[in-house]
Amino acid sequence: MNTTRMNTRIVLTTAALLLLVGCRGMTSEDPPIHPNPNMDTQEKYTAQRSSAFFADGKAMRTPPEGTVGRGRLREDRAYFTGRNVDSSFVSTLPFAVNDAVLTRGAERFAIFCSPCHGISGDGQGNIMKYKYPIPPTSLYEQKVYDMADGNIFEVISNGIRNMPSYRQQIPPEDRWNIVAHIRALQSKGTPVAVTPMPGAAPATTSGGIDTVTNRTETAQ
Repeated sequence: MNTTRMNTRIVLTTAALLLLVGCRGMTSEDPPIHPNPNMDTQEKYTAQRSSAFFADGKAMRTPPEGTVGRGRLREDRAYFTGRNVDSSFVSTLPFAVNDAVLTRGAERFAIFCSPCHGISGDGQGNIMKYKYPIPPTSLYEQKVYDMADGNIFEVISNGIRNMPSYRQQIPPEDRWNIVAHIRALQSKGTPVAVTPMPGAAPATTSGGIDTVTNRTETAQ
């Protein structure tokens, strides 16, 4: 009797092991079994879908007037625009400069600015190897030294002449970090005169606009 029970147990155990081993690594084209399928058919709104709840039948709703997206309040005008309340440029960075700021600024400068302005900021980036007709500005020109930090921040944000805006690629903090790096480069260099564009007339100024570079001069 005991032998029969033992044999039965061995057979059942062997069958169970074979079943478990046989299931490992098997694939199936059948959909998975969900004991509770409620979440498969949950009611939710997605982009461009219709809605029977709203009178206009649209699931996508216009935000109420005055709504500000999370992280987009930007009450600090000086930090996010480089300008004071009276629209004048911020004279210096809105935060203290330390090693972390300079390291980050150098990294971002190498990525976004050096192709045109060069790693050293002399305006001889790789783009000049391809005979680019309009030389990038050297950051050692006296007028760049004279620009307020907020002015440089604004140029990075909005672009100027052939230089595009980097507002989308570079967040505000990194733009300021780049400004800090530019000042660090300038501290090791020597101011030079404005480099005229090819074929430009002799440098003259009128109404605060340098007619050689077509750059607005801002007195600080």
